[in-house]
Amino acid sequence: MSLIGGVVESQIALLTWYQLLFVGTSITVAMGLLGRETRRTVVDNYELLLICLVAIAAAGGYLTYTGHVAPGTETTTRQVSSWQSSGSFSHNATVRNGTSAFPEGEVLEDQPVYLRKVAPVLDGVFAYTYSASNESDLTASADIFVQYRSVESTQNGELVYWEVKRPLTQDTERSLATDERMAVPFSLNVSRAAETVRRIDSEHGQTSGRLEIAVISELALSGTRNGRSVDTARTYRLQIIPSQSSYRVANAGPVTNGGDQTVETQVEKSYGPLWMLGGPALLFGGLGCAAALVYGRMTDYLTLTDAECRWLVYRSAREEYDEWITVGRADPVDDDIWTTSVDSLVGLVDIAIDTDERIIESDSDSTLIVYTGDRLFRYEPPPEPGAAVTAGDSGAESSD
Repeated sequence: MSLIGGVVESQIALLTWYQLLFVGTSITVAMGLLGRETRRTVVDNYELLLICLVAIAAAGGYLTYTGHVAPGTETTTRQVSSWQSSGSFSHNATVRNGTSAFPEGEVLEDQPVYLRKVAPVLDGVFAYTYSASNESDLTASADIFVQYRSVESTQNGELVYWEVKRPLTQDTERSLATDERMAVPFSLNVSRAAETVRRIDSEHGQTSGRLEIAVISELALSGTRNGRSVDTARTYRLQIIPSQSSYRVANAGPVTNGGDQTVETQVEKSYGPLWMLGGPALLFGGLGCAAALVYGRMTDYLTLTDAECRWLVYRSAREEYDEWITVGRADPVDDDIWTTSVDSLVGLVDIAIDTDERIIESDSDSTLIVYTGDRLFRYEPPPEPGAAVTAGDSGAESSD
């Protein structure tokens, strides 16, 4: 970016005062070719226009400086590492007591409901795996228990009356690299477990809570993940809901966890093309137009002549009072008619209003008159400056 800044600075240095003066002169000449109304508007609002142009140039200078010379820096967050883990249960039950629908020895896999008399033993596997973006080496230890408890739901959460855990699989430990899978099997006779949970509740006086059976996997992790030390434990739960003749397995599916590591860095700000191109355009355009405005004021390019001012005053009044004026033929009047010349069209309009007469505009020479019967009031419009010069030139040519 420093190279771009140096190039832009050299380009700005090339824009000398003479170049600005040339631009200003060109714009001023163009403004001189504009209509008289436009030039009068510019002259009447000279200070306001100059302030606006300077403000535009200042805004363009700021955009140009920040976009090309000193863009500054901003803080961005960059991800340097990430990881994700997944723990899940799978289960099945083998038909121990065959029926017409379920032959003995058939393996029923991941069923939502199992029949207690047909397949009383639930077999399953707890699986854990993880992935990491950088080098990792974890040691995973998983112990699986069957959990019996009596629990009641309250407004503040769960109220546990009692809880008993008994091991199903223990002391399962292994080293895990990224994307490796750890699988720990378990087996639970659900019919016996249902009897056990009722017996334990009877020991506690048959509480009013809900009796629950669940397979719990307690996983401990230690080692390094993405180069950072890890020492944590997680618990995964597979709930079993027995009824009189069946039991349902409430498997919520894989439980995932993840995280990432980020760092904050300072980077150079970047701007869009509108900022990069619009800044110099506003800067040079504002300076050029301001120079043109000042130059035009100093050299009278924008100044209206007295003849142009009189013409503009007349045209303004002519448009304002157009409804009082009718174009027609003005015939000669008798010598005994008193004729009065009026200095302005506004004065002639006042006479027409006072006498309740219309203003007649001659279709031959644009003279405006008000005839009251014994008096004739006349107003001769000023000649249009450009048209007057043209008429004079054509007359000179014809005399030659």
